[in-house]
Parts: sequence; structure tokens; C-alpha cells
Amino acid sequence: MGEFMANDVDKDPELDKLLERKAREMIKNVNNTGGVVELNRSNFDEFIKTHEVAVVDFWATWCAPCFMLEPIIKRLAAEMPNVGFGRLNTEEEPEIAAKYYVMSLPTVIIFKNGEPIDQVIGVVPKKILQDRIKAYLND
Repeated sequence: MGEFMANDVDKDPELDKLLERKAREMIKNVNNTGGVVELNRSNFDEFIKTHEVAVVDFWATWCAPCFMLEPIIKRLAAEMPNVGFGRLNTEEEPEIAAKYYVMSLPTVIIFKNGEPIDQVIGVVPKKILQDRIKAYLND
């Protein structure tokens, strides 16, 4: 008799393929608009250190609220060119998410001089996120 494997539950290769395609489309769109950089292990540390203030959106393909936050991040990036905006797919980079104790998605972490100084969990109105970021500019 075969052993029941918890990892085998809810596996749907077709759904996984669709989600992967959607994620790649989204990444392509993010990289082409709004000044938001797609982050990964090869550019994350450099990104947060080279911007005095950097805003990183931690997201995943299965996270509906993450897709609600995406246009807010893009608008802020367009309106705040002196701030670095990036997005990190936590499914592809779980080690980075774990390093910053990201337990809920979406989570936005604000970095100043490479160090995390604030975080916002969940989808919030643009004004709230904008005010939180502005609090760390020129202080």
C-alpha cells in the first residue's frame, strides 16, 4: 500500500502552470512600468543598500491582496523617484522573506540605508503607505 503524502494533496500541475505563467506576465509588466524592480537573491542586498530609502513589496502568486497592492506600489514609484521600489516573490526567494520575518502577505518593508525600519502588513490605502515612506525621507 502506498503511503499518504501530505505534499501530494492539492497538487494540480495545470493550475501550477497557469499560476507560473501569470506570475511571469506580472513580473514582465512590473519591470516595464512604474520604476518597480523585480528583486531576487542576486540583486536584493545591493538594491536596499544603494537607495537611501527602499521600499520592498513581499508577494506571492497565490496572494490575491498582493495583486491589489501592485498598482499602489507602481503609482508610488512613479510619484516618488527618489525612493527605490522593488518587489520580491516570496515563493522564489523564501530565504530572504524568512530573514526579514515575513509571515503574512503582502508585507511592505521600508529600508533606510540598507536596514529595515518599518513594515506595513496587508493592503492599505496609497496615502497611508505614502505617509509612512515620507516619514523616513530627509530626517
